[in-house]
Amino acid sequence: MFDYSIDGDLRFISHHDTLRLFQRAISRAEIPVRYSQGFNPQPKMSIPLPRPVGIASDAESIVIETAQPVDPDDALQRLNNHTPENLVLRCVRQLNTGEKPQPDQVRYRFEPGDALPDDIEQQIECLLRSDVVHVDRMNPKDKISKKVDIRPYLLALSMANHLIEFTLLVTGQGSAKPAEIAGLLGFNPQTINHQLRRMEVRWR
Repeated sequence: MFDYSIDGDLRFISHHDTLRLFQRAISRAEIPVRYSQGFNPQPKMSIPLPRPVGIASDAESIVIETAQPVDPDDALQRLNNHTPENLVLRCVRQLNTGEKPQPDQVRYRFEPGDALPDDIEQQIECLLRSDVVHVDRMNPKDKISKKVDIRPYLLALSMANHLIEFTLLVTGQGSAKPAEIAGLLGFNPQTINHQLRRMEVRWR
């Protein structure tokens, strides 16, 4: 599993484009990746916690299966030589056979600049005191909106030096979206991702 950071304009590429980026880098680095079987073989790689488009991150991970044993540090260096600017591989960890990393908690930083509402501290306190926090989510298939209680997923929320940090729980049943937290604090969740950064991921 390779840990990496992504920033700059690259934070605007999609999950699928990120996988294609790594596919090209792996090919150029001549890393012997394992392929799936069937009529349309695909390289066996996955991103356990896909990043929302627009959000920068210091805590991304990708799992790459190799067809034969490779030296992890050598693979890290070779792969780093073929990734674009603003994507830096930081470290690598060899997984045990059958091990599938599962995210547990994710910490984000929100940098609203000078656009902080005057009552932001009261909004944070009110949100933390609430037992239920509903947001409207649109189903992309049937375009039907439904209310979802995201309060169980909000583990921490604080502000210091005009920076807002919050930690979200990730479960098999779902999680809160970082833009939803910003929306609850009075910001436009449709245009806020570029001011968010994923700082840390804790794994089960």
